[in-house]
Amino acid sequence: MKPFKEFSNKDASFWAFIKFVSETMGYTDRRGGIVKSYSEKEIRSLCQNYNINISEDILSDALTYTWMRANLLNDFAEPMLMDAHSANEEYKKWEQLHRIGNYYCKLPLNKQKGEKKQIAFFTAIINILAEKTIREFTGLTDSPGFDDDPRGLTYIWDEERHLIGASSRRFDGAFPSIESPKIVWEIKEYYYATTFGSRVADGVYETQLDGFEFKELFERTGYKVYHVLFLDAYRTWWKQGKSYLCRLVDAMNSGVVDEVIVGREVLIRWPELLRSIMKGIEP
Repeated sequence: MKPFKEFSNKDASFWAFIKFVSETMGYTDRRGGIVKSYSEKEIRSLCQNYNINISEDILSDALTYTWMRANLLNDFAEPMLMDAHSANEEYKKWEQLHRIGNYYCKLPLNKQKGEKKQIAFFTAIINILAEKTIREFTGLTDSPGFDDDPRGLTYIWDEERHLIGASSRRFDGAFPSIESPKIVWEIKEYYYATTFGSRVADGVYETQLDGFEFKELFERTGYKVYHVLFLDAYRTWWKQGKSYLCRLVDAMNSGVVDEVIVGREVLIRWPELLRSIMKGIEP
């Protein structure tokens, strides 16, 4: 999922209004099991009830944005999300390439116990696709070509080796490394979560913190780190976490996250995005 170009220059007051409308009127239609959009009558009535003054332009933009957000999530994101079984089946296809091609990238285990302790299917797919794309682009076959298991914070240096930025958290991957990366990513796969608990919610807020840091770095120095969030697990994100999906779409459109790649979208968009980064063109 990429940001809507029509809303790339909206200021904080617009996003505050979107948050207010969404929180007050609800993000989801529970009876229909879908993300909500709102009518002009509903928003006008809300503003009247809370004695809020808004311009006609903001009202019009809010109507359009929430409609686009709902369509993106209902029509695109939901069909892309996988469960543990479908993610495992997809992983098996790529594991053969990893084995036969003598790939170097890690295939980490998840953090579950007992029968649920498995390969982290989504993370493994992301890693294999990254190495495959980098191999095809560079011709190098003696390393993954990226940092598939960062064990430290991300540091940004300028051309004269001055330290100009640092992350507060570690990421799940970086290209070409965590030193002055061109792109960093984090992965939220929760196939075995039974509830949308605080750990999952905290992950959403942590993503926003990371994005604010990179946004500040770019505004201060002009150095761009492309910040991507990968997420998957149908039950967690769709059945229980649609409101958080809405928050992530808002974060993406307000410039805090550059892209949110959802489930099966990874198969097409991730190689395409990496190639753009390596070519040095706008993703």
